[in-house]
Amino acid sequence: MTGPVEELVNGVVVHQATDEPADKHNIYCEYPWCPPDSHGFVYARHAPAHAPNSTELVACEFGTWRKHPIGYASSGLTMANGGKLYYSRIHPRGRRELVRVDLETDRSDVLNLPDGIPDHGRLDIAPGERFVAYHTACSYRPQRFAIGLADLDSGTCGIIHEDPDICNPHHQFEPGEGRLLMVQHNRGCRFSPDGKCEQLVGKEGATLFLLGIPDGKVTRLQVGPPDTYSISGHETWIGTTKEMLLTLNIPEDYAHGKGPIVGIRPGTPARTICPPWQMNHVGIEPSGRIFCADTFEPDEIIIGSPATNRAAVVCPARASYRRAHERGAWSDSHPHAYISPDLKWVVFNSDRTGTQQIHAAAIPPEMITSLLQDPRLP
Repeated sequence: MTGPVEELVNGVVVHQATDEPADKHNIYCEYPWCPPDSHGFVYARHAPAHAPNSTELVACEFGTWRKHPIGYASSGLTMANGGKLYYSRIHPRGRRELVRVDLETDRSDVLNLPDGIPDHGRLDIAPGERFVAYHTACSYRPQRFAIGLADLDSGTCGIIHEDPDICNPHHQFEPGEGRLLMVQHNRGCRFSPDGKCEQLVGKEGATLFLLGIPDGKVTRLQVGPPDTYSISGHETWIGTTKEMLLTLNIPEDYAHGKGPIVGIRPGTPARTICPPWQMNHVGIEPSGRIFCADTFEPDEIIIGSPATNRAAVVCPARASYRRAHERGAWSDSHPHAYISPDLKWVVFNSDRTGTQQIHAAAIPPEMITSLLQDPRLP
């Protein structure tokens, strides 16, 4: 049943927010899946009976844990433009639609997508909703992937960058002006001719680069070998500062790896954030003041400030960290913890009961105050 399940000595109270048997997850942790007023959050529930739109999106209210359905998605979930949820669905006539949901008003609208955007895969929406970025596999012999850009004003779309190693790009528009697109570069990845992944990252290690919008100009970043350890594959923008937040991966283990938290900007070396913490998944709320991160060993969810370099443990996730195929389920059991825009809740996955449920940790206000305090002050 829903409600409080754990009270910790630091004043944090952990609540179980869901209790239904269907497999589910809190989507991902690059940014919070919450409206700006933080009255609730959105999670995803497996609904195979609604295929090809087999992901049910559900809104849940903090504290009361009341829920209501939003819609059914096929793929392409993202957040942008002040708490707007965007998702793809396949229309009964077979075309892909992009749906925008205002999480404060519950208003839903369908945006017209130009022809040429693939039916499945990640979409990212620029500030102002003019551009939509997408990813596609051009060929597996030779191995080529691409980032495409759709212009919703002109109704056109086309490829702006091709590369053999952008198999999992995690592309994200810079949320201020939207003139930069962050792209993950899995150097040395290898796929069979029929498209099966044989190696996600090679000895060259993973890094990031930026694409200019709309021209596709490439800007390389000083992160990943030879500048740092390989990146973990978990990254986001720090508000509108044009700095990116990510974790590095010291062990070569995607599921259980961890490493330093760093910030990176074009033209400068990576800076370490909140040393000596080493984490795995990481995300940040829209203002860029407080990030949230998790790791498997030790089992910790932390929050911290990129400005003050102060961090604190919120709670353990008590998650098994097993991949979906290992647990015979729809979703991974990674916590993917994120913090709400009002800095009052940390939302995460946990299969502590044997069934994955969404949990939310209530954060004492004094914990946030201490993290944001200038370290030069007592």
